[in-house]
Amino acid sequence: MNLRDLSENSLRYHLETLVNECISHGISFKDALEQMEMEFIMQVLARYNYNVSKSADMLEINRNTLSRKIERYQQFEKFRQHRHIHTSGK
Repeated sequence: MNLRDLSENSLRYHLETLVNECISHGISFKDALEQMEMEFIMQVLARYNYNVSKSADMLEINRNTLSRKIERYQQFEKFRQHRHIHTSGK
């Protein structure tokens, strides 16, 4: 088994565990997907210092689509705090 196989198996295990936890806690499919998408986008934005164009390229989505998603996520305190942490002092 190579490193990629180990990584994929580990990811699959963690995703299965997360899905089971969501189901156990009554989290809807829609809410789980939205949270996963938001977390993924937050991580990519932080990695690229909130450069929307570079982040959109990495995510393989249109820059305008990413901008709309960011605008929608502004309503969530977690997103606002994350952005503040990663952009303060710049």
